[in-house]
Amino acid sequence: MKILLSSAALILSAAPLYAQQFTGGELGFEYNQFVDDDSINGTNYHLGAEMAFNRSFSIAANVQNLDFEGDDTSATLHGIYHLNETSSLGVFVAGNGDEQTSFGFEGGTELWKGDIGGYIGQVDVDGETAVIFGLSSNTPIGANFSVFSDLDFVADDDVAVSTQELGVEYNITGGADIFAQVGQAEVFTDFGSDAETYVGIGARIQFGAARGTTFEAR
Repeated sequence: MKILLSSAALILSAAPLYAQQFTGGELGFEYNQFVDDDSINGTNYHLGAEMAFNRSFSIAANVQNLDFEGDDTSATLHGIYHLNETSSLGVFVAGNGDEQTSFGFEGGTELWKGDIGGYIGQVDVDGETAVIFGLSSNTPIGANFSVFSDLDFVADDDVAVSTQELGVEYNITGGADIFAQVGQAEVFTDFGSDAETYVGIGARIQFGAARGTTFEAR
């Protein structure tokens, strides 16, 4: 994990030194709070940068800090192949310490003036293995507004956890994107399921020729 974080930091710090290869980056934060218990909340700060070798291949790094009933910093490294100007495939490896490491495949494409993406992979937590899966979409609904949705799912032999989010994003012309969302976290076991609803707000600034990174943190 130390190697992963060091590699991510190296990519992020090297971006200004190799401006001719730097394609895009992102800086943002997010705050979420459960509806039924306002004492449970969390913040997420994230930073990402992408550098291109040529028009087809690039690498990217994301670092995020999640403070939700405990502070957790994680890093994701991506190897990306751009099929064309609108579609990309990638592989990723991510970790937040000695306890958790994940890896898998990801992809995304523009569709109907918006974009869709997804990933599938495996996470190892304290020697236990689980499958991870996710889908996301973003669709413009006006000059500066868009609607986005996210689904994330993780499951092992005993338990499964899913989160679904739906939100609206507003782009300040020439500036940041701000958003509000509502989500649901649900846990499934052999004894039934339990769901909690949460709401959130956030903002991000995308920069560079590509306006951000191809893929996000995992």
